Amino acid sequence: MNSIAHNYENSKYISERIRRFFKACGLWEILRRSNAYKEKGISVTTIVEYLFCLVFRNRSAYTDILFQAVATSWASR
Repeated sequence: MNSIAHNYENSKYISERIRRFFKACGLWEILRRSNAYKEKGISVTTIVEYLFCLVFRNRSAYTDILFQAVATSWASR
């Protein structure tokens, strides 16, 4: 398995596990009760989930953006 495919599968696994953990702990309800919301754009839950994924994948947002750009350019070939 190549590195890009392995990283993609690992990312999907981590995202799913984080989503399950947040649901089990009721984090979405806690965010709603604390008035953590946005009127437009990406939802707060998506942003929080993304930040947790970055931490557990040991990446920065900048590195993640670069990786997605490389993966996208490879996929278009």
